[in-house]
Amino acid sequence: MYTLVIGRAYPAQETGMMGIFEFEQAIALNKHGMNTVYAFCDTRSIKRLRKLNYKTFTEKGVPVYGYHFPIGGLPRKIFDMLKLNRYKKLIRTIIKVHGVPAYIHVHFPLLTLNKEIWSLLRKLDVPIVVTEHWSRVHDKSIEDYRIDLLKHIVEEAKEFICVSEPLKNSVLELTNSTRTIRVIPNMVNEHFYYEEAANTNHNEFYFIAIVRMTETNRFSILVKAFAQAFPNQEDVKLRIVGDGPLYEEVKTKIKQLNLENRVKMYGFLPREQTANLLRRSDAFVSASIIETFGVPFIEAMACGKPVIGIKGCPIEPYINSNNGKLFDKDSLSSLVTTCQKLYRNINKYSGEQTAANATNNFSEKAIANRLLKVYTEY
Repeated sequence: MYTLVIGRAYPAQETGMMGIFEFEQAIALNKHGMNTVYAFCDTRSIKRLRKLNYKTFTEKGVPVYGYHFPIGGLPRKIFDMLKLNRYKKLIRTIIKVHGVPAYIHVHFPLLTLNKEIWSLLRKLDVPIVVTEHWSRVHDKSIEDYRIDLLKHIVEEAKEFICVSEPLKNSVLELTNSTRTIRVIPNMVNEHFYYEEAANTNHNEFYFIAIVRMTETNRFSILVKAFAQAFPNQEDVKLRIVGDGPLYEEVKTKIKQLNLENRVKMYGFLPREQTANLLRRSDAFVSASIIETFGVPFIEAMACGKPVIGIKGCPIEPYINSNNGKLFDKDSLSSLVTTCQKLYRNINKYSGEQTAANATNNFSEKAIANRLLKVYTEY
């Protein structure tokens, strides 16, 4: 018995780590009681993908089958036909090797599927669980044909899951559905854990921000707030992990504010290096206005760090006075004072307790057990 997990892509640094959430969940399930097989068909355009091949291998006990198939940008009718053809081959190969799955779990359905692929999966006559993560569903900026597909999937899936309450509400609004949608958050990778002696430099205080550099993540505002909050405090510093289209713009902003000695940009880092840097920092901060969940928050919490985020963000239900602070969405001054307050009161936060709560809510085992419970209901 196994679950076929379908994701967007196989996560690799050279292709932007797309597929990381769904592939890591497949690995976690495999470790905690459910055999899994992972399938993908990465259809990003040749400008993004720059490869065309079929891959099959096993990683951490999970058999992987997938295509790098850069057809993005083709007319939708042709695109859908070609993608369906690849999925037919994938499903046929997987069933030949492993048999028919007991369950199918689809992530990012509006990116991984179309109506024909959905019909193909339903013909296997096994329970299909779907998890939606996509920020464009959260802000309801998807095209009509995707809304139509979403309506079908919401009504026909055995179980529909969203990674946050706001995302669930957006799905219900887009589809006018009355069905029950579960909320199961993303999980935190095992690389992110608490280590009491990790931060040994007590003469400096490090804020850390981890996110892709786009307009919605508002890195320029974050840097400006940092400059205003700690204008003459050379011992307070900011680390920025991530890349993206605004990388150079943020770099220029740091130079304009004469913060080169206090704000360091690391670019993209692998999970292990990011986790090590988090453990050697003092607090996590984000000014992002669009998140479907906010995985960097729970990664920071798992490392025992207090967090700062926007009021009303999807991660808000998990942030309280014991593990962080929230600031007003459109207020630079609120972000400034929130950073100052957390800095002044850093000793009130228990790293051990923050990490323990994150483990209880977001660990691989915790999320895998919740999903296993969903599967066994059918």
